[in-house]
Amino acid sequence: MDEMVTVQLTLPGEWMQDLKDQATLLEILGLGLEEYRFRRALSLYQRGAGSIGYVAELVGIPQRVLVEKARQRGVLPHYDEHFAEQDLKR
Repeated sequence: MDEMVTVQLTLPGEWMQDLKDQATLLEILGLGLEEYRFRRALSLYQRGAGSIGYVAELVGIPQRVLVEKARQRGVLPHYDEHFAEQDLKR
């Protein structure tokens, strides 16, 4: 971890039973951030913003992880010459 930042949040009271300590909160935020990055990459890929390798790099997810998670959700990678060239240039 690099620099630490203090964030103040207002949360529903019932959530506090699951947020007992800082370690738990950090784990939950980390899991949420990972899912957010995956959904963002998948959305970009499905809209044709670039190859699976390109969007994985753009959002900071390893390509193999994105491919695996995409397949779990029924999204199969498609390659054409343009996307293959993009990945080879990296």
